[in-house]
Amino acid sequence: MRTLIAALGPVLGSALAILLASTLAHAGAPKDIGANLVDGYIRPATTQFSGDAAAMTRSLESFCGAPDAAGEAEVHARFDALVRDWFAVMILRFGPLVEDNRFERIFFWPDPRGVTLRQVQGLLAGDDPAAVDAARLAEKSVAVQGLPALEYALYGTGSDGLLTDSDQGRYRCAYALAVSRRIAATAGGLADAWAPGSAYARDFSMPGPDNDVYRDDGEVTAEAIKAMATGLVFVADAVVTPFLGDDPAKANYKRAPFWRSGQALPAIATTLTAVRDFYSAAGFAGSLDQSDQWIDGSLRFEIRSALAALDSVDVPLEQAVAPGPARDALTYVVIAMKSIHTTIETVLAQAAGVAVGFNALDGD
Repeated sequence: MRTLIAALGPVLGSALAILLASTLAHAGAPKDIGANLVDGYIRPATTQFSGDAAAMTRSLESFCGAPDAAGEAEVHARFDALVRDWFAVMILRFGPLVEDNRFERIFFWPDPRGVTLRQVQGLLAGDDPAAVDAARLAEKSVAVQGLPALEYALYGTGSDGLLTDSDQGRYRCAYALAVSRRIAATAGGLADAWAPGSAYARDFSMPGPDNDVYRDDGEVTAEAIKAMATGLVFVADAVVTPFLGDDPAKANYKRAPFWRSGQALPAIATTLTAVRDFYSAAGFAGSLDQSDQWIDGSLRFEIRSALAALDSVDVPLEQAVAPGPARDALTYVVIAMKSIHTTIETVLAQAAGVAVGFNALDGD
């Protein structure tokens, strides 16, 4: 019974939040929300991602030139950091991140038909000069030039050959390096798009009647709320639910992104901390009417609870999807993420006096 009550907590919280939405004071959009987000979250996150992508490339250049166990460990550590960086950036699914297919170039997901695995295995089984040339790789499918492709090259079947002085090992390492360079180029373009003086950063930071993208703080606020809500529902529905399954019989940990590198659960946790930090940088708490301060407390409590549930999972993912406390915790995380999504998209939006339109997932 206690487990049921705990699991239903976020559901009941969402229902209550929707019920209370009609009583909100509509304090309005946070002042200077765009500038606050660019300076306090977006620019630091995209700069970090770009810098770590470049560091990943440098580590691979060194490793491929003289492969050894220490170099491989460094490459793996760089990859782990890059995945976490990406999940901090992934919630920015508007503007620069959706231009030029940047999102899909970095993270081709969901991939229920295993396109990445099939295409990457095909490349690694051959000897394609275009696969080891970053410029020519950019002309291939987005599925073979992002983080899932890089993970397979570094951790998938045959990756032990990276440490051998063989033609196959050298080719595989050269492909991984080309993918890393593609990711670094895409990440660099994203960081540039949010750099000081860039057109989009200016539009987002300084909305106004002459701004073709954002006319006022309300439109920026709607974009920010939509970004948080979209990020949460994407991870809940496209990342966690497919590998967790409706019941243990349908669970398959190999459906999780980054299961080979052990980064699936850290990535999910990063999404929650990203939403928390993005929300904080926006300044929503300071703009809420006194009678609506419960929204801030509710959001922070639910995020803390979801993070604590994730932290309680102390077994490998393969075991975590089986019946037991770990699976219960992951089930709770999905429920909590959807509850937080509802609170943000429905209650917070109404308190801020904005209407949230279509998100990046509509129509998928």
